[in-house]
Amino acid sequence: MKKLTHLALVCGLAFPLAGQAHDLWAYAQQAEAGKDLLAVLGYGDRFPEGEKIAEGRLNILNPLVLHSADGKSTTLTQKGENFHYVTTSPLAKAEYKISGSYKPTFWSKNDNGWKRENLTQMKDANYCEESSMFASTYVNTGVDVSDFAIAPVGLPLEIVPLVDPTTLSPMEVFPVQVLYQGQPAKGVSVIGTTNEFTKLDEKAVYDHREPQAFSGKTDAQGKVNFIPALAGTWKIKAIYEMDYPDQKVCQKRKLYSTYTFKVNK
Repeated sequence: MKKLTHLALVCGLAFPLAGQAHDLWAYAQQAEAGKDLLAVLGYGDRFPEGEKIAEGRLNILNPLVLHSADGKSTTLTQKGENFHYVTTSPLAKAEYKISGSYKPTFWSKNDNGWKRENLTQMKDANYCEESSMFASTYVNTGVDVSDFAIAPVGLPLEIVPLVDPTTLSPMEVFPVQVLYQGQPAKGVSVIGTTNEFTKLDEKAVYDHREPQAFSGKTDAQGKVNFIPALAGTWKIKAIYEMDYPDQKVCQKRKLYSTYTFKVNK
């Protein structure tokens, strides 16, 4: 175990910048047939349970969406804490996916820190990026797993499992594919962590230095073999970047996408 932990820490150090921003994730806190769904729009540090979202950030976050295997999509209702979303009727026995998104937003940095501005607004900025974030997770309330579990929902940047995501065990290869605009995304950085890992260094998590337990890059088909070292709830993240079309407005356009799932003991 000491050897695995050391390897994970090394992997985490390979992506120092990726940990500086909040992640976006989707998580089903309650998902049972015959009961209302309680889903979390995670944005911050407290993975997977979520935490209250700052009022000033709510306008850049879209409500969670519930996708069913019959092709229907429903916008979930925000209820209770501002990161909690529910259905208006109990779930049936079925397969579902939950997705979330963060609207394209400019962030620029100067010597005083970050602001939600572009280069035309922050004249002394030394860096600018337009950030977009996406998240998805799979939910099954008691039916056989079908190809729906390994199909994309159509997010601009999306991590898609290539095998049944409900039967994963530690140290077993979990192949996934990263899609950008529906096409395989080559050379995309993919990192991952679990709640069982981050709780060992909570100080780093809340300092936006979340320890990572996996790192890799996609091949020419946008695929990468994720290897979970521990049982627990996992979040893997893909990071896709390009130059912004107008360099006078911003330098980079970055898309981030997460996929949340559980690894059994």
